[in-house]
Amino acid sequence: MQTGFEGVKIMTLTDIPVSENIKEEFRQGLQKGSIPHANLLIGVPGNSQLALALAVSKSLLCARPRDGVSCNECPSCKKAEKLSHPDLNFSFPLSSTKEDGESAIDLWRSMVLENPFCDLSDWVMKINAENSVLNIHARECNRIERVLGLKSFEGRGKVMIVWLPEFLGKEGNKLLKTIEEPPEGTYLFLVSSREAGILPTIVSRCRVFRIPIMNVQKLGDWLVETRDVSKEEAFNAAAVSEGVVNKALSVLGDQELNIDEEFLNWLRCAFRNNPLETIEYMEEFIQTGGKEKLRNLFRFGLFFFNMVIKKKYGVTVEGLNREVEKSVEKLAQMLSLEDVENVIHALEKFLIHIDRFANAKILLTQASIQTGRILRGSVAAQGERA
Repeated sequence: MQTGFEGVKIMTLTDIPVSENIKEEFRQGLQKGSIPHANLLIGVPGNSQLALALAVSKSLLCARPRDGVSCNECPSCKKAEKLSHPDLNFSFPLSSTKEDGESAIDLWRSMVLENPFCDLSDWVMKINAENSVLNIHARECNRIERVLGLKSFEGRGKVMIVWLPEFLGKEGNKLLKTIEEPPEGTYLFLVSSREAGILPTIVSRCRVFRIPIMNVQKLGDWLVETRDVSKEEAFNAAAVSEGVVNKALSVLGDQELNIDEEFLNWLRCAFRNNPLETIEYMEEFIQTGGKEKLRNLFRFGLFFFNMVIKKKYGVTVEGLNREVEKSVEKLAQMLSLEDVENVIHALEKFLIHIDRFANAKILLTQASIQTGRILRGSVAAQGERA
């Protein structure tokens, strides 16, 4: 079984898990030779913006593009897939002002080749910078300008991907002229996870692409197509990841991914409110998973109850397995909209508490009591109305 990050590679534009509208805009730009020279791709951490920038870059450097898109066969494509093409350049945050991108490029390539949906935490772990302050500093900005000032090695242009430009800070002012008037045949892709940290003067000089998170069903389909996993495993990974590709791939690394079944068991236990059963369930749950399993339980819960809201409004919900679908239909009839929203707010609060290092057993106990109380209260209210 191919799970997690095994075998993820620099993909063709068609294969990127991102909205068709964004892919079509890039595809048209590649066909017409009208890709903007400065592009800002913004999305949540671990989303598809870096993979998308890499795919478009590979197409720009391809020797034999097909309708503008990379052929995946020519020497240029092969080098781009290994991130070793001489005209494909990278810049990224570093922990020392004495370093520049050239000194850490091997580590960068290793991380991205393993997982092109990586985020800042992956990079921090890769360079052992947990206690360091990262920046794209003046020395690195000078290197960017120097690299872009060189002639193309293979004559098809040059590409610079600046990963996490929010770490430029005020040093970004050094690049304004290069961003506004780059050398002929030069393309910049600024790949960001936090627009608020980027200088407005940089944003205003770029074509901005906002990359939304994937629809859970579509992400699940993509996982089935690209990973050797079952539909149920893919769906569960997509649901607990909240549509973020990096999270979904990470979840697929779990040995047993049956969070949908686990969630329904927990929901029934919370509803029945049998003290002995609840204690036994929680003891087993914590022993077999701890905080990460609990986080996935609450994330799946958020997805589940959002499906309940959709069902209450008559929206067709696709991709659910039969057991989950039956439970969604049942709770849509049983719960008021206010009840569902109360459960969602509670789960959101519990997720925050996990990240604040709350005790997992205590947190699961509180969640069981609160969720069970809401469910039982709704049933009691229905009985009174009847």
